[in-house]
Amino acid sequence: MRIRAFLPILAIVPLLGSCGGTGPTSAARPPTPQGAAMQHMLADINRIRGFLYGSGSQGDATNAALDLVAWSKRIPELFPPELASQEYVDMSPERARAASQAMNTNAAELLAAVESGNHATIGDRLAETEHNGCGACHLSGTQ
Repeated sequence: MRIRAFLPILAIVPLLGSCGGTGPTSAARPPTPQGAAMQHMLADINRIRGFLYGSGSQGDATNAALDLVAWSKRIPELFPPELASQEYVDMSPERARAASQAMNTNAAELLAAVESGNHATIGDRLAETEHNGCGACHLSGTQ
């Protein structure tokens, strides 16, 4: 009796899987330039975090911090403040400009900390960068 009740469910599962559309999945599409930039910046943050927790060298962390600084300088090009409010509902041109400056400042301070080699300072600057640099765009104003 239970088997007969289970068989219709087995028949429905493949049909549900076909409801996803016929186009490529988001994983199959190449990232936008903005998405690629965010992936690079996150990878840099993770390399620096890895150094703090014992994987990677200070040189690797320094290279990641240098890369993060370079990417942060490209934020106005990748996310033009004039278009911010059109593309991102909660982003005004003023907030976009301030966020770009915050990321530039925090990335530069993180680079200086990584170059110092002081793990406590690197940890503090990393947290600050994630909250006030990355968070200038990725956290709402209430957090």
